[in-house]
Amino acid sequence: MSIFRFLDNIPTVFFSIIWIVLLGAITLGSPYIFIEDIKLLTTIKDNELVSNFSDFVNPHLIFLKITSKLTNSFGFNNYLLFRLPNFIYLGLLILVTYKIIKLKFYDLNYLMPLTAVMLSGTILISMITIDDSLISGLVTLLIFYYLLKIFDDENFYNVSFFILFSLIALILKNFYFVVLITFLISLKLFNLKLEKKKRLNLISYLSFIYISLLVFLIIQGINKTDYYSILNFEINILLKKLSKSVIFLLPLLSLLIISLFYNGIKRINWNKELMTFLFLIILCWFLFIFSNNLKISILIFLLPIMSIYIFRTLEFVELKWSKIVLVTLFSIPAGIIYFDTSLYQNISEIPYMNYIFYLLIILVSLINPVFSLQERSLTAIYKTISFSLILIVFFTSVLFYLQYKNKTLSPVIYDTLKNDLNCDIKKTEFILEENYPLDLMLFFSDKVKPDYFSDCQIELTFSSLDTIPIEDSDSINKTILDMTTKSFININFNKL
Repeated sequence: MSIFRFLDNIPTVFFSIIWIVLLGAITLGSPYIFIEDIKLLTTIKDNELVSNFSDFVNPHLIFLKITSKLTNSFGFNNYLLFRLPNFIYLGLLILVTYKIIKLKFYDLNYLMPLTAVMLSGTILISMITIDDSLISGLVTLLIFYYLLKIFDDENFYNVSFFILFSLIALILKNFYFVVLITFLISLKLFNLKLEKKKRLNLISYLSFIYISLLVFLIIQGINKTDYYSILNFEINILLKKLSKSVIFLLPLLSLLIISLFYNGIKRINWNKELMTFLFLIILCWFLFIFSNNLKISILIFLLPIMSIYIFRTLEFVELKWSKIVLVTLFSIPAGIIYFDTSLYQNISEIPYMNYIFYLLIILVSLINPVFSLQERSLTAIYKTISFSLILIVFFTSVLFYLQYKNKTLSPVIYDTLKNDLNCDIKKTEFILEENYPLDLMLFFSDKVKPDYFSDCQIELTFSSLDTIPIEDSDSINKTILDMTTKSFININFNKL
C-alpha cells in the first residue's frame, strides 16, 4: 500500500520529535487522575512532605519541593507544572539507554531503540503522573549501566557511581534492583577466566549492597514496614498486573514475541550479551507479576532492555507472516474506547461526538504492518506502528480535552461562581459536607474556613448520578467528571 511506502521515507527522528511535543502537551494539559498523585500534591501544599529519613533525602521529593518553590516564586499555582521533573527523568533515561547501546552493542542503530523507549505506554503513563516510578526505573538503569562498566573497567568512578545510585535506589524503596544485580554478578562470577581479585571485588560490592539494605530497613523501622511479604499469588492481583504489563509494554510486546521466535528458534544473533538481556527481561517480568510491593518502575527499567534486545535481534530480519502477532496492537484503541464508555452509566448517554472519535481511532489503527503482505524490515514496521500510535494518542487527547476538560471539578466551580452565582472566587467561602472529591482540597482548601471575610458562602453537596438532584430554586445543580472515581457525579451549589 502507498501509505506504507510513504512512511518508510520519513526519518525516524521525526517520529521522536512529534512524540516529545505530544508528551509535553499531555504533561501540561491533562488533569491528575490518580488518587496517590492528588494526595501527594495536597501534602506538598500543606508542607507535610517529609515524614521520615528516606523522605528527607528522597531525590524525587526534593525535585517536587524545588518545583513547588518555583511555582510560588513566579506567582502562580499551576499544579500541572509538578510533572516537569519527569522531562528530566525521561531525557536521562534516553541518554543512559544510548550509553548502554554504545557500551555493549556499538554497531546497533540507536535511533530505533531510543524511539521505542519514548513510544510506549510505560513512559506515557509516567508522564501523566508525579509518583517516583520514572526516576526509580531510571536509577535502576543507571545501576545496571555502571555495573556493566565495572565488568569491563573497574575504576574508581564506575564503582563510586554504582554505589551512589544503589544507595539512591534504597532511598526510593526500590529493592528489586538487589535481585537484578545479584543475578548479574552471579553470572559474572561463574566465568572461570575471571581473576581472583576481580571475583573478590564483585563479592564485596554485593555484600555492601546487602548490608546497606539491612541498615536501611533498620533505620526505617522493621516493624513499620511490609517489605517481607515478598511474593504474591492471589489470582486477581496476578491478572491485574499481567494486564497492566501488557498495556504498558505495547507496542513493543508484539515485537518481543516476534524477536523471541527468531532468537530462540532460528538462533538469530545468538550471543552471550543478548542472552543476558533476555534473561533480564524474563526476570523483571517475573518480579513485576509476582512481587507484592512493586510499582510500575520495574517496567520502566525493563523497557530500554527490551527495546535493545528486540532491535539487536531483528535489525536485519525481513518480516512477512510473523507480523501476524501485531494484531495485538488493536487492543490499544479497544482499551481507550472501553475506558471512555465506562465513564457513562448508559450507552444512550454517550455523546455523538465520541462515536466519531471511536471511528477515527479504529480507522487509524488499521494503519498496521499486519496488512502489508510484503517482507519489510523492522525499521519500516516500527515507523508504521509509531505513526499509527501517534495519531491514536493525538485524537484521544483532543477528545478528552474537548469533551471533559470543562467538566472537571475546578473549571465547573470557577464557571458556576462567576456566571451563575456572581461570586468573586477570592472572597468566597465553601461549606462542605462529607464525601467530597479529593482534588477539592487541592485546589480550594483555602476556601474552606478561610482567613478572610467572605462575601459569598457556598454550600457544596456531592452525590452520585443515581440519586435525585436537590430540587431547590435557590440552588444550582451541575454534573462533573470526578477524577478520583473516574465517573460523573452531581454537585449542588447552595448560596447561603
